[in-house]
Amino acid sequence: MPDNIRWGIVATVAEPAPLVMAFVAHHLSLGASEIHIYLDDPHDPVADILEWLPPVHVTRCDMGYWRNTVTWKPKRHNNRQSANATHAQRQCKVPFLLHCDADEFLRPRSDIAAQLAEVPEHLTWTKIFNLERAMVRGAAQTSIFEGVFKVFYQGQSSTPLRTSDMTPMGFTGHAAGKPFVRTKIGMNIGIHVPRHGHIKARVVPPHYPADQVELVHFDGMTPLHWAAKFVRQAALIPDRLQQLPPFRIAQWHRIFACLDDPDALRGLYEEINGYTPEQINALEDDGYITRDTFNLGPALEAVFPGQAVDLSPDAFDALLRPRVTAWRKIARRNGVDI
Repeated sequence: MPDNIRWGIVATVAEPAPLVMAFVAHHLSLGASEIHIYLDDPHDPVADILEWLPPVHVTRCDMGYWRNTVTWKPKRHNNRQSANATHAQRQCKVPFLLHCDADEFLRPRSDIAAQLAEVPEHLTWTKIFNLERAMVRGAAQTSIFEGVFKVFYQGQSSTPLRTSDMTPMGFTGHAAGKPFVRTKIGMNIGIHVPRHGHIKARVVPPHYPADQVELVHFDGMTPLHWAAKFVRQAALIPDRLQQLPPFRIAQWHRIFACLDDPDALRGLYEEINGYTPEQINALEDDGYITRDTFNLGPALEAVFPGQAVDLSPDAFDALLRPRVTAWRKIARRNGVDI
């Protein structure tokens, strides 16, 4: 297989514009030929920013789209993501498509196309394993991309990372990776794996493990962003909160108790996802933390020339806070006391 394989990305997004712009710019800078952005809110103003970019395909997920795609709008966000990813792999013109979220950024250690060229012809997808961003405890955050990155080793039964009922294996989020799939072969693309047949059939084909490309998961660009994920679920699908994994339920119980206190929320975030410089050095020596710099400035300037994109936590939270306020009102009407 040639090394110049074209590849793309699909994501369903409901995020402040600066994060979506950074997501697009970063992956175009890495060589993505197509980026498929599905807007969970069909009126999301980021559409006007992205639609003029030829490699970016924007879909406003209005009721007309859902009627033409799956006949109804799935209630759960995960199901909407899967439906959109499966739709994108039918529409795209690239042989490989990565399904991930807008808070997940590829971190290649070698050329992505060359890595995809190594996938044996008989395998239909490759798994991209993920790291998770952690904060330096007590350090001022000047960019939403600052921090260090925790490593999870597949199959491990224990970890030196900090664990608790909220982080059983040291991660606040998932460690399941994301799928880079061959397109045009009729697979349904789930959140973490593709499947042959119906999305609920659980027939997962064998995969090729990528070892030179990783995905960094920013599980909360800011503490408020981390909390907002739960508030949005409380507003849109309140019953879903009780169906989350136990560690996620433990997180949201603590989060909801300090939503009105930014200092307490940051303290909680650093309690479970922050490390002192001394701890970081020791974990880095053991291979459980790695460092990198996500400087998105050059990529953003290349894709959005002349547009000021503020990636500071304060600016990001200012855009996010009205959404959180609106979701809290809806959640309260749904009987969730937050």
